[in-house]
Amino acid sequence: MNLRVLEVLAAIGCLVLFIVLLVMLPGLMTGMEGLAYIAALVAFIAALSTAGYMIDKKAA
Repeated sequence: MNLRVLEVLAAIGCLVLFIVLLVMLPGLMTGMEGLAYIAALVAFIAALSTAGYMIDKKAA
């Protein structure tokens, strides 16, 4: 598969994950909404970094 397509799919998948976490985590972590938003952001960054690393590893 073309690497550009993989990058776009990974970005869209990570964006969907981020939106789902932004919606769900504050409801699950009542009383700690600020921490829920930070956890969603950290999970998004980790997922995007891992996807980028795996795509880069495949390209090499």
